[in-house]
Amino acid sequence: MYKVTDFIRWALMRVKPESVVQGAYLALPQAECAVEPWEYLYGSVRVQTDQATLDRYYDQYYHTRMTRAQYDAITASWSRTGYATDCQGLLDAYLTYEEAEPTDYNVEANWRYWCEDKALIGETERPYRIGEALFRANDEGRMIHVGWVCGFDGTEPLIVEARSIRYGVLITRLSKRNFTHRALMSKKFDYGEDGTMPIILKKTTPMIQGEMIKSLQQALNGLGYTDAGGRKLSEDGKCGTRTMEAVTAFANNQATECPASELPVFSLPSDDGGYELMLRLRKTEG
Repeated sequence: MYKVTDFIRWALMRVKPESVVQGAYLALPQAECAVEPWEYLYGSVRVQTDQATLDRYYDQYYHTRMTRAQYDAITASWSRTGYATDCQGLLDAYLTYEEAEPTDYNVEANWRYWCEDKALIGETERPYRIGEALFRANDEGRMIHVGWVCGFDGTEPLIVEARSIRYGVLITRLSKRNFTHRALMSKKFDYGEDGTMPIILKKTTPMIQGEMIKSLQQALNGLGYTDAGGRKLSEDGKCGTRTMEAVTAFANNQATECPASELPVFSLPSDDGGYELMLRLRKTEG
């Protein structure tokens, strides 16, 4: 079984540089993203974009979708020594060329045979995780496109996907795309304990509140973190001044123990051995 974060970091190296969201939390440092941008060709798994290959894919797939002039205009700027892939092909390329497991699945097979915790988007409150697969189904319910959560801008999931011939491999926002389903590829990949959606904490009006904040307050109290006056927190689920003071104390303590390049992780064990809360903290401007 492979680590899903290894795949996501590898995929982020293949995105178009203009798609990297500045200031976002990504599974790979932004300076290491987009070092080898890839294009998109339907039905491909890491094929080189030389002219002979482009001619072959036009004759095989694109001649019914666009004119040759349109196709040539799209591909004119492509490197003839670069690579292209399709959506599922991005994952197949990783398995084939990085893990030495020759793979050529389609999106529907990924959904059927590799995925668990399947749900319609919007019908589960499970936090998004790095490496979670996002699918789009057609009218018949067959999965026809896939991308993967690669980071977060605030609380919004960011997706790495091989989108189409006009876009190539890039990072997109979940809110701007038309994915319909979500799942964890846990029959094939190990998701470990990292990669849950970061919680962005700040004092706002109205206050951020809910069970997550209450769990945070309980855990901070249990670890002995207090407000600036040394008082235990009220476990009321409201992210106010005193809660932020305790969070700051925790973050400052972690900062003395962790390299500056790493985000401290605070976790609250649950009864089943998993994690009810994982909070990634970093100091932001303001």
